[in-house]
Amino acid sequence: MTDSRLEPFLLLARSAKGAAAAKVVENATAANGVYTFNALMDVPNVKESSDLQKHWNLLQLFAYGTLKDYISSPDSYPPLSPQQVAKLKHLTLVSLALEHRTLDLRTTRELENMIIDCIYSNLLTGKMHHHEQIFYVDQVSARDLNEAEVRKVESALKTWSSNAESILKALDQQIAEARESAIREAEQAAQYQKEQDAAYNQAKEELHKRDRHAMSGLSNRTNEMQSALPKSSMSSLGYGMEGKGGDSNEEMSHSRAKRTRA
Repeated sequence: MTDSRLEPFLLLARSAKGAAAAKVVENATAANGVYTFNALMDVPNVKESSDLQKHWNLLQLFAYGTLKDYISSPDSYPPLSPQQVAKLKHLTLVSLALEHRTLDLRTTRELENMIIDCIYSNLLTGKMHHHEQIFYVDQVSARDLNEAEVRKVESALKTWSSNAESILKALDQQIAEARESAIREAEQAAQYQKEQDAAYNQAKEELHKRDRHAMSGLSNRTNEMQSALPKSSMSSLGYGMEGKGGDSNEEMSHSRAKRTRA
């Protein structure tokens, strides 16, 4: 998606040629809030013009380069305005923040002020620790990527994708193994419970058999004892008890009659 702040320069560049196109490049690289330039580099009037070599280099410098690149070869670019120098410093700081999560503030006061400017420009966020003289980067805006950087990002993404796929396969294997282990444990638990139930039922049946056998033996012994006693003994035992009972009753009657007569 194209930065909306670059749109006016894109409209001008599509219809401008020569010096007019060069002026559009100069204005875009100096404009506040414009920090991406790939879309402008894709405009045919800018990309294909042989008269704009230095301005083409200028666009590449602001898209991909740093202040060090400009200092190493200033004749390859048109002269920079103070606004362009300040922006190039900001872009250089963004590149540093993309590579390092901490920035050393012990060099100059200018660097600290530059970080503050970048924060207000929404180029980066973080925390400044004055006692440590370090700026800790939390977030940083992205810059344009050249072809070499695109290939590097593509390679990194492929590596990440391959690693993620390997991790997913390993996780799937572990999940499958865990499921198989759970199924085996459930089957073993069911088999164990089945064996325990069978052993319990068998023991219960054996106890019932023993109880039935004991009761049957006791009943048989009782019957045998009753059969061993003669019937005459049983009858005489009964009559003897009745005779004693009759004599006692007569004696008690005579005793009451004597007491009455007295």
